[in-house]
Amino acid sequence: MTMKNRITTAVALVLTVISLDLNAQNALPFTRIDRNPRTSAFAGAGMASTHNGWYSAFGNAAQLGFGQGMVDAGAGLQLWEMSSEVDKTTNIHAGAAYYKNHFGIALGGAYQMGVMQGTFTPSDRLLSIGLAYNVADVISIGVNARYAAQALTQDHTLSGFSADVTLLGRISPRFTVAAGVGNIGNRVMGSTQYYSQPAFAHAGLSWMAMSSSAHRIELLLDAEYNFDGTFAVAIGSEYTYNHLFYVRTGYRLASEKALIPSHLGVGLGVKYEFLRVEAGYLAASPVLGNTLNLGVGVSF
Repeated sequence: MTMKNRITTAVALVLTVISLDLNAQNALPFTRIDRNPRTSAFAGAGMASTHNGWYSAFGNAAQLGFGQGMVDAGAGLQLWEMSSEVDKTTNIHAGAAYYKNHFGIALGGAYQMGVMQGTFTPSDRLLSIGLAYNVADVISIGVNARYAAQALTQDHTLSGFSADVTLLGRISPRFTVAAGVGNIGNRVMGSTQYYSQPAFAHAGLSWMAMSSSAHRIELLLDAEYNFDGTFAVAIGSEYTYNHLFYVRTGYRLASEKALIPSHLGVGLGVKYEFLRVEAGYLAASPVLGNTLNLGVGVSF
């Protein structure tokens, strides 16, 4: 088989998989949750930003290739839909990242608990690793691999593996772009049939509109196409004062049946020496409004 025929066959197979997944119900949807207080404040934008630290373990590991500092570690708490007595969950997570000589690695884990049903509490578990390699300080290649498991009832558990591939390029010191695919994984067996994981393709850009010793403004734009046929666009911005205080906001506009719906994000951050404390809050959505993300981290 010639190289041209091989490429044609591969493209045909990918398109076939995508077409089969359209309008299919997704399994393990919690893998799409944004646990990062910073990017959740951008309403999910920020894949082209290079300041997301160890959270790159959960997705877009290419950011590690432009990591700031040698080590980054932290832990967080997410209170999902706090006002809902049915859908509220508590999500705890932690991880660490290390970067040196053009290589980066990050490890992260998360555990999520739902509302108790009798004597049983639904739960989700996630383990993820991210690897990155920076080529000539121009482009970073990132790969994430994860294992996810979900206990829906006492006798019904789902699990699966998935991966992301991302490219992050630095066009100039103030402008970066990114593109990739995420949640490409095995089909998950439910009680009576197989389900697809929520795979997607996305792209983003980051522009440092202002950068001085005291003030910095970063503008972010992301676009996403989900393989179930839905799509979304997210915009975000971050103002930094003296590398100490951060103010963030963003908005996500999504199609009607998108897994992550339209919503507003706002957030704050404080950093002093090697320690940072961050918070992100989601609103303007009946599905995931009144969600709070809290995080603490260290970098050195």
